[in-house]
Amino acid sequence: MASERSLPTPYAEESERHVQQEQALSLRVKARDAGRKFWVRIASSRPLPQLRLFLSVVAPITSALLLIGWERASFPIAIAVHVALTASFVPALLAASFARMSARDRLRLRAVGFRSMNAYPGVERILNSLDERRIRERVRLSCAILATAALASLWNLAAGTTLSSLVIGSCVVLGAITALNTLRLEESIPMRSNSFPLLSLHAPTIHASTLDRVLSDLLVAHLDPETASHWDIWIKSLHDDVRSDQTAESAVEHLLQAIHLEHLGLLDENGLLSETRRVFKVSAIDGLIAEHSRFNMIALRRLLTHTRAWQPGLFRLTDRLQDSVIRGDPSLIEAAWRLDLDLPPRCGQGQGDLFVMIHNHSGRKQSIEVDILAAEGEPELQTLRVLARASSKPQKPISVNDQRGVLTESFGRLLADSTVLWIGLAWPDSLSGPHPVQVTLRNEEGETLESIVVRTTLSSGVQAESMGHRMADAASEVRRIALALAD
Repeated sequence: MASERSLPTPYAEESERHVQQEQALSLRVKARDAGRKFWVRIASSRPLPQLRLFLSVVAPITSALLLIGWERASFPIAIAVHVALTASFVPALLAASFARMSARDRLRLRAVGFRSMNAYPGVERILNSLDERRIRERVRLSCAILATAALASLWNLAAGTTLSSLVIGSCVVLGAITALNTLRLEESIPMRSNSFPLLSLHAPTIHASTLDRVLSDLLVAHLDPETASHWDIWIKSLHDDVRSDQTAESAVEHLLQAIHLEHLGLLDENGLLSETRRVFKVSAIDGLIAEHSRFNMIALRRLLTHTRAWQPGLFRLTDRLQDSVIRGDPSLIEAAWRLDLDLPPRCGQGQGDLFVMIHNHSGRKQSIEVDILAAEGEPELQTLRVLARASSKPQKPISVNDQRGVLTESFGRLLADSTVLWIGLAWPDSLSGPHPVQVTLRNEEGETLESIVVRTTLSSGVQAESMGHRMADAASEVRRIALALAD
């Protein structure tokens, strides 16, 4: 009898209880996501954003005119402006609230098997940023309501001069707080994208120092937890849809390289489709073209554009590499080692991303050392020991017009055989001005093979290269290409 008993397994993968909870959470995500889409569409539809900015500036001015006793100042006009301002804030608050609820429930769903999306880095940052926005929305709406109520009370009650001055002065202060929050909040409205709603809220925090598949690893590092989980599922689903000489990972890397070359104008639509057929079977190509697929060609272009806006330094390296392939640069054709690196010309808030690309043309794998010396950095010296793969160097320049397939193959092979390092550099916040960074390449015997010195300008303020600006630029680029592809 005891052997026939079945004990409950509430945490098993096929548990009925777990399946029901997952289905209920998925339905709740859809319901709240519908509310998010509705209120975000209203809050971001013209002329409501412009109206919020205009009224946020006008409202404290109307209160200030009442305070100084201007003869044409009017309580009804001031109250009407504050009422309109308060009403314009309601859709934005509801959009922020539904966005927070949708994001929280999305990130609670399982990705694959037992794996929760909480296993992906960046979850807390996304939720905290949405919490901060919701608080700011509540603050500016509360300030607008209090200012409206105070002005309406003064208009209907016979208050003394002193009390009126104090109350109206408080309305001016509340209006100023409202205006400051509006200027901050109207810079962008989060979760406007229906395909990748959390992407604009994610900033890469943890990443590998060595990029094995350069474009794929960099793209995945900049995906939000939800999109990263779907990416893992998509990669696993491709294992039976690639050519026999490819893996799912290598096929996707080849496709991203072709999309990048298309972005540079070195491939056209037919060339991109031809390169896709080289690594994918027909079944996978149908999915890449279909509009309903989460990771179709349009989505991959958007994600690569998002990554390019985040890390232009690596793409400057790849652009110089393909230019060297076309020109037949001696560093590729003649030299035994090729070292190239990129560091932003200006590092905001004492932080910067250094990318190092190494090609080993010695004919055999070698263990190498890369010394990174950053003047007054934290740390000042970093030493990385990596295994550099042997790379087959091109024998001659490649014509762009006649042999675009050969160019794609040569560029892809050189990028795959390269050793790419992604190193985060940091300096104390108190430092500013130009600072040199030296990168030295040594072989197994400790001999110096090559050394390059670059300079960057440190700034304690927020610059175009700082994380906040790069997040805004990445979100803007994704929206721009989405509108272009829609047209």
